[in-house]
Amino acid sequence: MLNWLKGLLGGNKDNVSISAAEAHTLIGSGALLLDVRSRAERQAQSIPGSKHVPIEQLAAQLKSLPVGKVIVCQCASGHRSGLAAQQLRAQGFDARSLRGGITAWKNAGLPVKKG
Repeated sequence: MLNWLKGLLGGNKDNVSISAAEAHTLIGSGALLLDVRSRAERQAQSIPGSKHVPIEQLAAQLKSLPVGKVIVCQCASGHRSGLAAQQLRAQGFDARSLRGGITAWKNAGLPVKKG
């Protein structure tokens, strides 16, 4: 029951949700950072080196994603990236979600590109 409730509320299911520090380490080891926000959000600010695929286009862009490589999904707060990570995992990808999104990344003192 508790696991079902955590999943419903976007809790850490199967270690999908990771901290900014964990994401930074994975990216430093070769993981792909996938920004699933809208174009307008990305134009305002982005994490350097991230690949942009809006969540609405994710299913159509699966072939452009690397198989066998960890994918760290990122959005503004962690909600959409959690959905994206679960969608990717259902397709066989090793995907994680940046808990807290770009806000957590910035709060951890990690680089963000404006504009």
